Amino acid sequence: MFIDTHAHLCHPDFAGDLAQVIDRAQAAKVTRIISISTDAASARETLDIARRFEAVHAAVGLHPGDVPRVSLCDMKNLGQLAAEPRVVAIGETGLDYFREAGTDVALQQQQKDLFWAQLELAKERRLPVVIHNRSAERDILEILRAHAEGLPKDWRPWGVMHCFSGTEKFGYDCTEIGLLISYTGILTFKNAEALRDVAKQVPLDQVMLETDAPYLAPVPNRGKRNEPAYVPLIAEVLAELKETSVEEVARFTTENARRLFRLP
Repeated sequence: MFIDTHAHLCHPDFAGDLAQVIDRAQAAKVTRIISISTDAASARETLDIARRFEAVHAAVGLHPGDVPRVSLCDMKNLGQLAAEPRVVAIGETGLDYFREAGTDVALQQQQKDLFWAQLELAKERRLPVVIHNRSAERDILEILRAHAEGLPKDWRPWGVMHCFSGTEKFGYDCTEIGLLISYTGILTFKNAEALRDVAKQVPLDQVMLETDAPYLAPVPNRGKRNEPAYVPLIAEVLAELKETSVEEVARFTTENARRLFRLP
């Protein structure tokens, strides 16, 4: 049994066959899916999907790439959505310096302010946080460490570094402050030897699995539309790296997801 902890089910790529996508996931023993939003519109759409399908839960958030288009009204609406019973997390939120923000200090600050506001919302609602990082390790760790200091000591894990592709040191820093790390289909790519080396070192009780669908389809489906049914393909690679069974990987990663998102 698996849980896909990060998929974008409101993406237009799923508009024509969403019910079939969820059916295929169930057939592949992916029993639950956390559907992630990235802006105000997708947050509402994601919640609607979670209401329609029992296997789906919603995360509502504002992606750093949406800066500077985010408004105070968006944050107010996000706070209202976060109170809905089908919402199990805030996200995806975080920092992304890969493009314009890499050289624009004002844009970086706007991303930081938006990130902090969502962390505070998560703390207020006692919800975990789904964190996006791209080329912003130093700043994101500084913010997360400051936030972690204000959390109850018994609240661990309190978030996840999604689509983890960092170094062993970054992974250690994330888990040290109370985060889980989550692997996508990148783990299966031929050019991901460095990530596989990191995965060998991270204990299974600190790891989850995700597709980030419709992106990053694992081998042998790389280049095609990704979907939650492909989670077992990532688990197979992780099991090989950890020299254990797929069933053991499923047991640990599912239990970690249940703890983080407080799933039944």
